[in-house]
Amino acid sequence: MDTYWLLLLLPIATGSGWYAATRAFLRQSKIQHWLPSEYFRGLTFLLSDEPDKALEILVTALEKDKDTVEVQLALGSLFRKRGEIQRATRVHQNLVARTQLDASQKIHALYELAQDYYKAGLFDRAEHLLLEIGSGHELDESAKQLLLKIYEQEKEWRNAIEVAKNLESFREYSLGGIIAHYHCEIAENALSEGRYDVAGKYIQLARFIDGDCVRGIIQSGRLLAAQGDHRGAISEWVYGASLHSELPGEVIGLIHNSYKIINALDEYGNFLSEMLKTRDDNRLVLALTEYLRENEGEEAAEIFLLTKIRSSPSVSGFHRLIQLRLSKADGQYSGDLSLLERLIGSIDDGDSGYECRHCGFQGKMMHWNCPGCRNWNTTQIRIRRALTTHKDDVI
Repeated sequence: MDTYWLLLLLPIATGSGWYAATRAFLRQSKIQHWLPSEYFRGLTFLLSDEPDKALEILVTALEKDKDTVEVQLALGSLFRKRGEIQRATRVHQNLVARTQLDASQKIHALYELAQDYYKAGLFDRAEHLLLEIGSGHELDESAKQLLLKIYEQEKEWRNAIEVAKNLESFREYSLGGIIAHYHCEIAENALSEGRYDVAGKYIQLARFIDGDCVRGIIQSGRLLAAQGDHRGAISEWVYGASLHSELPGEVIGLIHNSYKIINALDEYGNFLSEMLKTRDDNRLVLALTEYLRENEGEEAAEIFLLTKIRSSPSVSGFHRLIQLRLSKADGQYSGDLSLLERLIGSIDDGDSGYECRHCGFQGKMMHWNCPGCRNWNTTQIRIRRALTTHKDDVI
């Protein structure tokens, strides 16, 4: 138990009890002595290194006094911050059950209890309380922010859209970028279920809300490709590439697949060459290396890759070069290259990927909503461009 906070709260509780006793004396000419007695009992337990018993006595004592609402709210909040959700819930449930609370105290108690339920993972209960609180009070914005978190956790994107729109009235900046992601989430579900009309509707809404929505552009191309319009899909992605330099690397697999389906791989090779004139993206370098290997032979691929490595050294490029040379090596040279390939491969595997610039969460997949801090649009590609330095591209 954090004795500092307990010692801080005990005098506050004593003062509240003294105040209540004084008021009672003025009304009834009779002083109530229960809180000082409980205070000293609690202090005895505290000094005996039994903080849990001391705290239990304090909580029980505070619950008896209707004039200690603010102290109980603070105490419950402290419990929650310490991870003692059951204790926090008990304090706030007892407050909510009181009939003599004024409107402001009632709302505050309901909001604190909703936070307890949210921390405990009881999202339905928390949502019910937040909806019961309603709007037009001092905690309106905070309640809506918590409600938005719940809808995100439960993937109730339509409800999230409505709450986010309401939240914009409290802020000096737009939540359009996040709202666009909510539309993209609905579109993603529709795409996976083959409901292309619904997907198209929400993709259009996302791009209307956020004209710079990378995710919407990617989804638009995927929708066209799913409907058999691969030329249209490629056009969408090429358009996106003119707006976002990092986009081709993100969708290079999709672009390759569409060019392959329409039997236009020569155009794919030209596309990669054009992109690399203005971009230094290892994903594009490796993609063009593979294109050259499949269409012009390993020697052409090796010459191209070696040229790129000399001008812009990278772990991933060096790793692929070793693999190319290993495929035609033999004897002791082959064994040495194999060992080096495994070593560089392990470095490359741990070095490339994605990272949240807000909390540092790392992963191999692109997350539009960071699993670590739950922020949107904070993921960046993390690829070691050079053997000695880092350079990040932000998506």
